[in-house]
Amino acid sequence: MFKNKKRVFIVEDNLLIRTAVKRALAATEEFELVGEWDDNVGLAKQIGLSRPDILLLDLRLKESDGLEILPDLKKNFHLMKVVVYTMKDDMVTFRNAVKAGADGYILKSDNPLTLGASLQVVMDGKFVTSKQFSQNSKKPEGDAKFNSLETSIIEQLKQGHTLAKVLAEANISKEQLEEVLMSLKSKFDVKSFPELVRIIREKVTV
Repeated sequence: MFKNKKRVFIVEDNLLIRTAVKRALAATEEFELVGEWDDNVGLAKQIGLSRPDILLLDLRLKESDGLEILPDLKKNFHLMKVVVYTMKDDMVTFRNAVKAGADGYILKSDNPLTLGASLQVVMDGKFVTSKQFSQNSKKPEGDAKFNSLETSIIEQLKQGHTLAKVLAEANISKEQLEEVLMSLKSKFDVKSFPELVRIIREKVTV
């Protein structure tokens, strides 16, 4: 066991998935699985005993809804990062998770070997999403609201900020910025970045 490994706890009611996560983390030098649970009942006590740096949270549990318990987890364990770990790849659920305080949104369908790298992004203080999520997300309805990260970037683009300044202000990775811009182009039904900027400056209020 590496002395400085980051501690991960998973809330997931599928034993096979918990086992896969444990194996994926065991293959890294940065992370270790220190606890696992299958529902909200008794979860706070287990987190207190395990003292994780990151909690992987499924959204469909035996008796609970992950989105409903997420705000309390962030409130009661404010130093702990909470990353949604789910099969749900729709934008509505993604936005709700961000609004509830998630520090990341990772799909279970991702290659397990990338889990360690994704969690490292979170530990670096940046929001992480699956590339597969960005590629597969369905276009939301026209009146759908933007998530907090998209809103921040839209506001900066309206003010005429360069992409370099947007990247610095948002405190995210270049890859994450590219994913957000891809999502925004899809929402506004435009194909190029100049088109996106024009639409945002002329028509968008956030």
